Amino acid sequence: MTPLFSPGMPLPAPDAVTGEFWKACREHRLVVQKCVACGTHRFSPGPVCSECHSFDYVLAESRGVGEVFTYTIVHHVSHPATRAAVPYNAVVVRLADCGGVKLVSNLVDCDNDDIHVGMLVELAWDDVTAEVTLPRFKRLSRSNIGPETLK
Repeated sequence: MTPLFSPGMPLPAPDAVTGEFWKACREHRLVVQKCVACGTHRFSPGPVCSECHSFDYVLAESRGVGEVFTYTIVHHVSHPATRAAVPYNAVVVRLADCGGVKLVSNLVDCDNDDIHVGMLVELAWDDVTAEVTLPRFKRLSRSNIGPETLK
């Protein structure tokens, strides 16, 4: 995958709460916290369930299929590393599984003019460095569309 942003873009710094998520991303697995007490899925990773305040969770693995919930096209340089990418998109993807949690990311294989709410998308891993892999999305390929796609 062609890098979306130039070198110098700030990268995530895994910590005690987010470390499991970033480790799974390096393995090209998308995981979402699921509360053991009430079953609520949550993203982004956090120490406590916002529904029942439990600290207990398991990691649920997502297939990485979903739909564009909303999006914007960024026209202003917000960081020097984004200068060459402007205009670029920022999408909110609602996953088809894992309770429909929403992730903020980018759509990487699509002209900005073609993006629309409801567009079906799937994961496209971006191995930014040897230590950091980011979940990006691409249009869902027709070969992956079936009756169970959004279940």
